[in-house]
Amino acid sequence: MSQSTENRREFLQRTSLAVLSLPLLANCDAVAQKSNDDLLSLIKKNALQNEGAGEWNGAKDAPANVSWKTLMSKESDKGEQMTISGTVYQVDGKTPAPNILIYLYHTDIEGYYGRNGDKHRHGRYRSWMLTDAKGRYEFQTIKPAPYPENRFAAHIHFTLTSTTLKEDWIDSILFEGDTLITAREREMAGSKGGFNPIVKLEKGSNGIWQATRNIQLWKA
Repeated sequence: MSQSTENRREFLQRTSLAVLSLPLLANCDAVAQKSNDDLLSLIKKNALQNEGAGEWNGAKDAPANVSWKTLMSKESDKGEQMTISGTVYQVDGKTPAPNILIYLYHTDIEGYYGRNGDKHRHGRYRSWMLTDAKGRYEFQTIKPAPYPENRFAAHIHFTLTSTTLKEDWIDSILFEGDTLITAREREMAGSKGGFNPIVKLEKGSNGIWQATRNIQLWKA
């Protein structure tokens, strides 16, 4: 009888503690979400608000659930799937830079951005990432095509925004082996965003092309 009573007491104590911890856990999640929302709000204050200020901007449209990874394409999409990842570094090129909002967009497999059914001028291949504590980002998409007139190499546009940096573009990602890459582009590669934006795609064991594009911030 004594053992049974003791077990019942222990059970009630454990249950009470579990119930009491639920509001605490919920409050912690709420605080974390609010903290993330506040951070994004601060970053968006440095986003270009007027679309007329530049056709390349888009940080202001970042969703509340932005992560350091994003999936821009579907398995059913036509085109070659690829994953590009990297690290954003501070001005010294060595220290990882967390909480950098990245906006990116590119053409489809025919070299177009927006089509008649798309809601945005940049088309469906556009997304956002917020670098993690290690400055990392990663996105999966399809390899874009050059513009239909084949005047410019295939590329992926990038803008960066932070609590201290106003939204600005960096050198677009280009793809090694593209015959449309000009001598001037090779000469200027890395002038805005550091490192080499001309990436070399290599096929992984999963059959998806992979490449790395690291980024270096500039002085505010």
